[in-house]
Amino acid sequence: MAPSSMARVAGRASPEAPIDLVQLATNTLGNRDLEVQVLHLFKSQSRLTLERLESETDTAARMDLVHTLKGSARAIGAQRVATACESLEGNMKTVADAPTERLVAAVDEANGYICDLLEG
Repeated sequence: MAPSSMARVAGRASPEAPIDLVQLATNTLGNRDLEVQVLHLFKSQSRLTLERLESETDTAARMDLVHTLKGSARAIGAQRVATACESLEGNMKTVADAPTERLVAAVDEANGYICDLLEG
């Protein structure tokens, strides 16, 4: 990764941001290259997870997808995504095909922020 990209990642922390960059730095031990790799991985995996969630009909499999996404979100400091996952997990216990709009919106917001950090 180019040094200018690293500076963009380091310089975009704010309390209202969809990703807590301090949490991300803590979880990656301050390794900027690893931060960028993890953010790219989250972006691609979260999209795949949402696609799979949309097409999956088995409730247990859907719950596993949401639970996995929650762990990934926490790992990068995407608390709104993690909170949306928790809410959806609770809803899925009573409504198998619980609406996912809140989760989709949180993932879209986090991924947009990632794009802005890394490509903007």
